[in-house]
Amino acid sequence: MFTLSGNPARPGIRHAAWLLLLACADCIHAAPPARATWFPDSPTFRHYTWDDQPCPGCKALNPQAAWTRMAQLAGLPALRFMVAADENGGQAHALAPDTVVLSPAALKLESCQLAFLVGHEIVHIAQRHFDEDAIALSVFSGRPAHWTHEGAAAMQLIDGNFGLALRVSHLWQQQEQDADWMGALLAAQACGCSLEAGALAYFRDDDSGGGMAAAHASSTQRMLQLQPFSESAQRLAHRALH
Repeated sequence: MFTLSGNPARPGIRHAAWLLLLACADCIHAAPPARATWFPDSPTFRHYTWDDQPCPGCKALNPQAAWTRMAQLAGLPALRFMVAADENGGQAHALAPDTVVLSPAALKLESCQLAFLVGHEIVHIAQRHFDEDAIALSVFSGRPAHWTHEGAAAMQLIDGNFGLALRVSHLWQQQEQDADWMGALLAAQACGCSLEAGALAYFRDDDSGGGMAAAHASSTQRMLQLQPFSESAQRLAHRALH
């Protein structure tokens, strides 16, 4: 509790002092960034239940301030972060419904490359790509509508089924393309990262992706798909740094 001393005959001064203290308190407890105006709304399709998603050996990870800003810009103020025990799950992945998992190697990336990687996974969660996958797998496997409310049950349909993977691979690659450009813009707005320093630098060092039923296009193709967003990223980065 704050205590102010002063002349009781001059309430105006005391009132002004209280206003000053409140103003300072507002500065200390500033409101978090609002959702980015350019970021798409969360999809309205069906929500699945995603209980007890496995992450063997994962540990809670305190997020960097930049990651928190990106999550808020994407409309996800309660996002969780974890670090994996090893590299078996790749450098990063989104764990439904609200967790970004980073590998030990990912945490050693240059700051803007890491910001892009985190932003990319944030987009997967914000756009509910895991629910979209559950719907697509159910439909393409001929299941009746609403045959399960468990997301994990729907995802198990892909196990050992190359034909089903081939049918949904176009959806996965579209999701990756969307996560690339939105993740790059999140990194630009929250961290001042240009496309060159973030996404493009990351893909130059990454030769994964490609193939008939791959979830990811080749790194070269993904870099080409990002080029149209270079100017937007530059503007957002400039705004963040100034």
